[in-house]
Amino acid sequence: MDLIQIRRKLHQIPELGFQEFETTAYLKQILAQFPTLIIRDFTFPGFLAEYRTNNKAYKLFRADIDGLPIREENDCPFVSQHPGKMHACGHDLHMTILLGLIEKVMQHRPDQNLLFLFQPAEEGHGGAERVLETGILDEYEISEAFALHVNGLMSVGTIQSKAGIFFSNTQEVEVNFIGRSAHVARAWEGRNALAAGADFYLNLQKNIQEAFPEENTAICHFGKMQAGTVMNAIAAHCVLEGSMRAFNDADWKKLQSLLENTAQTSAQKYELQYRINYGSFYKHVINNAELYQKLKTKAAELHLIFSEAEKTFTGEDFGYFAERYPGLLFWLGASNGQPNGLHSSDFLPDEKAIPIGIELFYKFI
Repeated sequence: MDLIQIRRKLHQIPELGFQEFETTAYLKQILAQFPTLIIRDFTFPGFLAEYRTNNKAYKLFRADIDGLPIREENDCPFVSQHPGKMHACGHDLHMTILLGLIEKVMQHRPDQNLLFLFQPAEEGHGGAERVLETGILDEYEISEAFALHVNGLMSVGTIQSKAGIFFSNTQEVEVNFIGRSAHVARAWEGRNALAAGADFYLNLQKNIQEAFPEENTAICHFGKMQAGTVMNAIAAHCVLEGSMRAFNDADWKKLQSLLENTAQTSAQKYELQYRINYGSFYKHVINNAELYQKLKTKAAELHLIFSEAEKTFTGEDFGYFAERYPGLLFWLGASNGQPNGLHSSDFLPDEKAIPIGIELFYKFI
């Protein structure tokens, strides 16, 4: 395979969660060259590829396939051809690495049963849960599950991970305050939803700091707030959109209760209604300690630079697989020489990371 050209083609056709039809067709077109590989479809985009050689357990390797609703601002010959959509999280590299791994497996024919999951909708739409709900993986005995994530802030040739909790519980949240509009000259006739939203925002941050005095325990940040329609009328509606994150289930429940109680208090203070809508919940990623130790050994065998990662408030729905099977997720260094943060409009990981990801995955086979 010409993996560089494949990656660049994938980078040009980003699609949002559960809309990855063109991406799925392209991936399956490439894999058609391996007729002994069993392709199993879902009722939604993505698919499972099976390599079977004996009656023993399977190892599962997963790549996410969706893009993000971000307008790309890179100056390269293979920029996104889908306006307003972009592979800003490296899923184009993840898919390419999994394709390269499959090619290596089909060349060397190891005596190990393998599953390759091209998973849709990792970016906030619960793709992992949907795959598990189909029951398709229940048909297999799976001994281990693996995934990687490129990191544009780490040099090519470096690897990071940690045993135990690695990524946090994550959920998007929308808080709505529903009041009543009135002209500012007669503001007392209205119910100010903007004031309630601002009161909620400020008090929630204060309440979180008091409830979680230890730093880096739980967070809830709002990146978007909208209210009102004109400058001289009290806002009848205010909506805040943000993300909740915590490293364990007890702190998660505490954070959720804090958010709901604070919203209720602000709504009562301004005598209006409120509504909270939750997005898909992403389970924290817990790495298996034994697989983590193996990662350190195998990285050394490939002369890669390994270091222990800090746990991070990043969300990743691989946590659902790591909860069900002994699992391992690791950072794969992919810096192109410039600071390159995930979900940025100029995110462009270095293609030199591709063969490293393939070789490291193959070490686990």
